[in-house]
Amino acid sequence: MEIKDISPKATPKRMNRIMESRFGFAIDYNKLSLTKARKLNQSITENINRIRKSYGVHTAEKNPKYMELLLVREALTKWIKEQKLTEGKLEAAEVALAAKDMVDSIQDMLEKVSKMQVEQMPALIDTIRGQIGNDQAEAFKTSMGQLLTGMVDQLTQAREQADTAARQLAGDETAVAGGMAMPGAAPAAPAAPGLAGAEPGMEPTAEPDQFAATDAAAGGPEAMGRETR
Repeated sequence: MEIKDISPKATPKRMNRIMESRFGFAIDYNKLSLTKARKLNQSITENINRIRKSYGVHTAEKNPKYMELLLVREALTKWIKEQKLTEGKLEAAEVALAAKDMVDSIQDMLEKVSKMQVEQMPALIDTIRGQIGNDQAEAFKTSMGQLLTGMVDQLTQAREQADTAARQLAGDETAVAGGMAMPGAAPAAPAAPGLAGAEPGMEPTAEPDQFAATDAAAGGPEAMGRETR
């Protein structure tokens, strides 16, 4: 078997099938961590280089032990790359969720201010008018009304900008600067209450300890604890 016979698109699972059929063992990836995989990969590489120096490349290619080590290293390398990609995606998802939480917090503030504007203000003005006087009620209505309206406008704009930034961070290509969405973009979050103008199966594997430590590859296939057929 030549290492070139393995498809470049072969996955660790498919390569496990080859190892199972050709050499009688497979790697238990469920019990393999990235740290152990890297250490084992390094140990296997050292063994491969040692065999090459001892026998020469062309002679080594006829050695089943050498070919087995090449196949195991190839499978481990692919698995390590896949795990790194998976970790990167998970980290990116966590960051995107944190950004979305900030958008939700701004939305909560917007809803609270809007509730003050449309529910609490009218009742409070009536109370002031009845207990203190009409002039004081009108003065309070004017000053507080302007304040709340300004807060609503600022929070609405802030929410739009934060939402756009969060969607861009999450990889939403429909999100563009300025809080606008391109055709086909997801609709904007609902406006705050009362706020007018707001934008709407695995293959058989070897024993659990297989390929779980660097010394497993030190002695070649037999020392790696494979199951012989």
